[in-house]
Amino acid sequence: MNKLIFYTILATPIIAHSHGGGLDNYGCHNNNKECTYHCHHDNNGESYSSKNEMLGAAIGSSDEDSKKEVLDKGDSYQGKVVGISDGDTLTILIDENTYKIRLAQIDTPEKRQPYGAKAKNVLSHLVFKKTISITIETIDRYVADIHFEGKHINAEMVKLGAAWVYRKYVRDKSLYDIENEAKAAKIGIWSLPESEQVPPWQWRRKN
Repeated sequence: MNKLIFYTILATPIIAHSHGGGLDNYGCHNNNKECTYHCHHDNNGESYSSKNEMLGAAIGSSDEDSKKEVLDKGDSYQGKVVGISDGDTLTILIDENTYKIRLAQIDTPEKRQPYGAKAKNVLSHLVFKKTISITIETIDRYVADIHFEGKHINAEMVKLGAAWVYRKYVRDKSLYDIENEAKAAKIGIWSLPESEQVPPWQWRRKN
């Protein structure tokens, strides 16, 4: 072999790797053969470990989710409300895990529906950043009764005119009386023009 070619080969940095998967911006990649994810050193011999740690935290989130305690039907839990999605859905922090919870027996206006934003604000005012108690009704999608300082928040949303009684799933028939009182007082959704007093389950079918 020509000496010049030989020394040129030796002097050329080797950037190929013995396994599949190109490097990303963090110097890390998937090993397609072994189905693993890892990082290499850069050309200066400096480690990408700090970047790898950040990625590892993100990649490991799915593993953490799988380690979450499953909330059991009929059981009660306490936790802090850390998020409000809309008038009938919140996120609760329990033992360092977060769970999205839908309020049982009620239905509130959708975000794009009249009074949707206000219903969200009502729920936020009642429970955001508060430590509440929940009792799980279903677990395929967490649905629960919510209590705070002796108040049944599900019923409170109906009382304040921010929610309908969810006809399809109601168990506590006294919620109808609460709804009728709010309607008679024309508060919340009942203060809207009749044309805008559309139950969310009907509005969803049309939109």
